[in-house]
Amino acid sequence: MTAHAMISAAVSGWLTAESRLSLMRARAEIGRRLARRGHELLYFHRVDDPYCQLMVQALPDLQARFDVTIRPRVVERLPANMYPDPQRYEAYSILDATRLARLYGLGFPSSAMVPDRLAVGMANRYLASLENDSSFFAVAEEVGAALWRQDMAEVRKLCVVADMGDERLAQNEKLLRTLGHYASGTVYYAGEFYPGLDRLDHLERRLNRLGAGDSEVHFELTRLWRYRLETMEKSVSGKAVDFYFSVRSPYSYLGLNLAAELAARSGIRLRLRPVLPMLMRGMKVPAAKGRYILFDAAREARVEAIPFGRIVDPLGEATRRAMALGFAAAEEGQELAFFQAFTRGVWAEGIDGTSEKGIARILENAGLDRRLAARAKGPATAWEERAEKNRQDMLMAGSWGVPTFRVGATTLWGQDRLWAVIDALKQV
Repeated sequence: MTAHAMISAAVSGWLTAESRLSLMRARAEIGRRLARRGHELLYFHRVDDPYCQLMVQALPDLQARFDVTIRPRVVERLPANMYPDPQRYEAYSILDATRLARLYGLGFPSSAMVPDRLAVGMANRYLASLENDSSFFAVAEEVGAALWRQDMAEVRKLCVVADMGDERLAQNEKLLRTLGHYASGTVYYAGEFYPGLDRLDHLERRLNRLGAGDSEVHFELTRLWRYRLETMEKSVSGKAVDFYFSVRSPYSYLGLNLAAELAARSGIRLRLRPVLPMLMRGMKVPAAKGRYILFDAAREARVEAIPFGRIVDPLGEATRRAMALGFAAAEEGQELAFFQAFTRGVWAEGIDGTSEKGIARILENAGLDRRLAARAKGPATAWEERAEKNRQDMLMAGSWGVPTFRVGATTLWGQDRLWAVIDALKQV
């Protein structure tokens, strides 16, 4: 291993360590107590974000159960460079919010479409004028419901003329950027972000540890997919799930582990569809997004008991070697074992995927013959074509990036969508 790889693994291990997080939280709590402040949460709302429509229904429950004050802040313009394919993301998020609403018993119209832009502007400005009003969440839910069902007359009726220009929205957007995030539907508390319903369980656990809650966790339904396996029919066994992933994506690493567990426990056929990372396709990941992804992947890994943190970035040559080896292993039906070993190596064990010793160790961990490395040293054209086909298939399915699951005609994005994968399997 090179000195650079050793330093990278050591630094990333420190940055993602639970002990470091605990120390940061302890410092924040000491500062809060010394200043005699209560537990104050900031929530960033945007009316045309479907996940926000769910959040304004969920946060009052959180506020009632915990000793917290939630201060809403309305935003409208988000950094365009944070979303590699805004149109696909927008269309997908509406479908995903519909599924989440059913899971949590929240209101969201199944026929929702992208809202009218003029109505969105009106609603954002009206709600911005209510940020300090105790009725904010109730009004936001009502306005949002009218907006998502395309009831423009009701939106105009509800949104009285507000003495609020763009300055307040711009201030809120600047605050979101300054704090270090980029998305709406996000809660901020003492140095950490909790985007959407999917991450509120982290906040619940944190507040419970501080003695500020009811010791319960309500927002973890997306994590309880293993219980759904108990009611799955045996006919699910043998059904196929396509998994599009990148070896350079930490969420793909987590998703690969979870998908492998699902396959082992249910008997489904997991078909791996590796694609090249964004950065190797000429796309960029902004620094703020990269920092959040690393932190979020670490806490998700801790909840799922998946090793994570000693990272040697596989961008470039390591990814190319992994793709060649992975496609070679597929010829023997061993691609899952290889990709699990490779991603665990570079995301959790500090293995340098560019070195011969690193590759040999990964193959050994996968239980594969080292001679596979020699077989994978041929021209890259074949695996590049297959990887590109996988990417094109993923785009055609309606997803813009990894990790993505495909079950029949259903496309699901994110390593935390195993519950929806199981639902889709029951329908095909």
